[in-house]
Amino acid sequence: MKKILGVGTALVDVICQVQDNVINDLKLTKGSMTLIEESQIQEIRSNFANPLITSGGSVCNTIHELNYSSHEASFYGKVNDDEYGNAFIQDLKKAKIPFKGSLKVNELPTGCCNILVSPDGERTMATHIGIGSQLQPEEVNEEILNDIDHIYMESYLWDHELTKKTLQKIGNTAKSKGIETSLSLSDPFCVDRHREELENFIIENIDLVFCNFDEAKMFSQSDIMADVSLFFQNFDKKIVMTSGADGAYFFHKDEVSHQPVDNVTNVIDTTGAGDNFAAGFLDFYLQGKSAKESLENGNTKAVQVIQQLGPRIQRV
Repeated sequence: MKKILGVGTALVDVICQVQDNVINDLKLTKGSMTLIEESQIQEIRSNFANPLITSGGSVCNTIHELNYSSHEASFYGKVNDDEYGNAFIQDLKKAKIPFKGSLKVNELPTGCCNILVSPDGERTMATHIGIGSQLQPEEVNEEILNDIDHIYMESYLWDHELTKKTLQKIGNTAKSKGIETSLSLSDPFCVDRHREELENFIIENIDLVFCNFDEAKMFSQSDIMADVSLFFQNFDKKIVMTSGADGAYFFHKDEVSHQPVDNVTNVIDTTGAGDNFAAGFLDFYLQGKSAKESLENGNTKAVQVIQQLGPRIQRV
């Protein structure tokens, strides 16, 4: 059993199925994540009917699924002492996931992610980070990392100066303590905004990178699979890349593994596909299983979650 700490933005997910014209009218980019102001939340929610509300955020979704593995998972983030913030922490407690983050009284609300699900299952996210943008480096102490074997982080944190410095501090501390680290590239636009800084951070502090094909293309500055593959083989880091219906890949120096995925005809909502894939991969990877076995387990988790509404695999 390994002890895993997830470091990410604590968000409450508000999920609803909508038609594509709603996304266009709101001037959102289909299939991507847009940062919004608090004043925009009500306009978006006015298009929602009977939304699903759950604690979320990319890393939190991964940690929740890892909670069903043989490993012990905990979460580090920041919430306000408000209705959503307390609900977020209670949801973790219900799942027996330790919250190692910060609960503060603040004028900024707990962050929320409004997820618009298209008829084809694609998800478009409009996110208000709220107090999540105030994750401060001085709040991080070495005790948080005691007995931790692996730290999983998200690149979304690079969009705010404080959270970026927090990520850098955690990365540096993990390196000094010999803790293995992984990072999700999160979103192609996020990669585009911070590509050079993220590349340097990965080179200095990260052992394992998770991405999808769009994020990989942006990171490698390549448009075709052959060039992306060559870039990652020469990058000298372990890279895990999902590619939709084409399955998933693992790159590390001369090793290239590909695991196809079964065709899924009942795609309802792709929210959480990458998050649950990461949980499945990490579960087997941290058990010492092969890249192909880990990719296969990741694919299995992703296939399960896209056949339902919401970012968590539903269990009876």
